[in-house]
Amino acid sequence: MKKWILLLYIATFSLPSAGLTPRVYLQKVLNIVAGGDLIKGSQELYRLSRLKAYKNKRAQIKYTLGMVFSEMEFHHMAAVQFIYPIKYGNREYRKKALDKLGQILQYLGDEALFYYAISLADFKDFPVTQRDKFYFYQGVGHFKKKNYSKSRIRFSKIKHNSFFYNRAQYHIGLSYAEQNRVNSAERIFRNLAHSRHQITDTVRVAALMGLARTLYQAGKFDESIKVYRSVPRDTPYWHDVLLESSWSYLRSARFRSALSNFQTLHSPFYQDYYQPESLILRAYVYLYICRYYEMEKVLNLFNGLYLPTLKVVNRSLNAGNRHKMYFNEIMAAHRAKKSGSPIRSSSLPPVVLSRVMKSSKFKRYLRYLEKLEEERNKLKVMPAGWVRSRVGRNVDYILKARSETVRKLAGKEVKGLLREIRGDIKRLARSEEYLRYDMVRGKREFLKKRIAKKYARLPLVDAKTSRSYYIQNGYDYWPFTGEHWVDELGNYHYVGSHKCR
Repeated sequence: MKKWILLLYIATFSLPSAGLTPRVYLQKVLNIVAGGDLIKGSQELYRLSRLKAYKNKRAQIKYTLGMVFSEMEFHHMAAVQFIYPIKYGNREYRKKALDKLGQILQYLGDEALFYYAISLADFKDFPVTQRDKFYFYQGVGHFKKKNYSKSRIRFSKIKHNSFFYNRAQYHIGLSYAEQNRVNSAERIFRNLAHSRHQITDTVRVAALMGLARTLYQAGKFDESIKVYRSVPRDTPYWHDVLLESSWSYLRSARFRSALSNFQTLHSPFYQDYYQPESLILRAYVYLYICRYYEMEKVLNLFNGLYLPTLKVVNRSLNAGNRHKMYFNEIMAAHRAKKSGSPIRSSSLPPVVLSRVMKSSKFKRYLRYLEKLEEERNKLKVMPAGWVRSRVGRNVDYILKARSETVRKLAGKEVKGLLREIRGDIKRLARSEEYLRYDMVRGKREFLKKRIAKKYARLPLVDAKTSRSYYIQNGYDYWPFTGEHWVDELGNYHYVGSHKCR
């Protein structure tokens, strides 16, 4: 046993080949890599990177090793190698390593490691191909710290033909909106929307949403409604369009249009969506038009659906730090949804699961885990000798450690979303109590008028119009065969009248 340890020590800290200088042997290894033998080349380079005799060449070895791992599609291991030349290498290797690291992290979607790389290098070290990325992430950092003026300066440096240009322009619009400079924000969002011509283009739709929100912020409710109406239905934003435009309809006193939106929002198509705000907003609209019976039904629906949800979320959060449990529950629901099978069991209600799985940040964690799983599957088909070697074991360790870290971060994200849900429902529950008070007071006034015989039932606005299709609670809609397709959503029309005198 002692002999084996001694041999291992000698292999680690002595020259790998007697009679050859470090420079000559390194060139020999580089020739092996150039010849396409990545398996042997990665083993040798990894071994040389740990030897004291090659300390002066370590930046070159680490950079080459990173390139080898990139070719082998072990991107996480490659990223780790590129950090060394960025931190300790000369300017030549620092520039090349930053370029390659930026490409890898763009593929992985790992922003945290790129922020770390930015902290290690000076702007002049970044190659021209990566400077736009440098500006973008610096701008995002300033934006998160609410330094909106600095963030706009960074975003404005990004060139028009850059991959990050559209995202930078959107963030500039957001920065102006956060500073309440609505005219500047409106201009940015309009230009961004007009620069894209495909109807369902994601950038165009996101710019339209930003424009509509800015117009609402400026109090231009009718213009905001027009922009919301221009958003196509077959986009992921359609549900948000319906809810947000309902606020614009309410503020512009177009109550029928708002109620038409709610009929879509509360249809079976969106039954698993987390949307307590839409129920409270619907109750407010009914209050404005004195429809107290419908208002009471909506408030009862809110209490029946979301107060039990609040209890479950409270119980889950009070159980302690359970990041792993949160992650496992959401992943089980995600896999069930992906396969089309029902969710077997979960301590969280369906609306909560839906809210978490629609979180953009949680989706990024899922995509990241999928890339980690791809690399782990790649490791399984590598030669057994390479997998058992030091370099293979290190790859396995890094993938496992990174996977565990991402799962923990995803669990924390779920916990944060649960806290957000708890805060939302508590706030809206207080609004529900005020609404019930106003409802009771309105009913009292209604009865007073009825007793005094001063109340006359108003006819429906379209009483003389004949129709073939009705919904029981006063809605007209385009006929369909029992299935809620996307192109049918939003075709509901409220045809009832208000009862206020």
